[in-house]
Amino acid sequence: MGVVFSAAILGLLVGIIGAGLGGLTAILVPKITQKQQSELVGFSGGVMLGVVIWDLIPEAWGLGATYASAGFFWGIIFILLLRKYYQVTDETKESTRFTKAGILLGIGIALHNFPEGVAVGTVFTTDPTSALWWELSLLMAIHNIPEGLAVATTLRLGKTSWSQIALALILAELPMCIGALLGGILGTITAPWTAVSLGFAGGAMLMLVCVELVPIAWRMAGWFPTVIGLGTGLGSAWLLTILIS
Repeated sequence: MGVVFSAAILGLLVGIIGAGLGGLTAILVPKITQKQQSELVGFSGGVMLGVVIWDLIPEAWGLGATYASAGFFWGIIFILLLRKYYQVTDETKESTRFTKAGILLGIGIALHNFPEGVAVGTVFTTDPTSALWWELSLLMAIHNIPEGLAVATTLRLGKTSWSQIALALILAELPMCIGALLGGILGTITAPWTAVSLGFAGGAMLMLVCVELVPIAWRMAGWFPTVIGLGTGLGSAWLLTILIS
């Protein structure tokens, strides 16, 4: 169980370091425009998409195409079902527009951190000596930086205190620890379960880019900043994958 526990700690550290750097950046850059927020969220989605295309799916497919496809399918279903239960409503009418926007971003980040954690935990426990797990961890951490920055700056515009922002960022990263723990358990069982786990993470993350991050970025400032951010994130993930491999 030592390696499983290490996987959970790894997932938590990856999330907190990435989001924490984003939060610290928000202190240095206390105000960003909606266009810049759109680009940041799009960038985050692009990096996530790159992780799915160049890391998760090839790795899962190599372990078993049938199992990877099954996991991919259930990852998509999981997100579609989960979206029904976390929609932000107008119950918080007394909140400012920026506070509600920050809450929505935070919830979205918390949700997609779970499959990210599953991916990191599974890869780590499958082969702790492999370079893939730290490549994946680095990409995940980089992906979390613009998300942490977007949430922190948005909440700050809503007059939220820095201590509350820090707590919000930590809470948003806890699902990554839980996901890494589950991924770690699955990764120590058999290769088919590892393929299912990685496929699940890939399907869930792809769906989140399509139905959460891209629409959020689009609503913020339109298609152009969204596409710029998405393309930049995708290109950055591709470049880092080549440099690290």
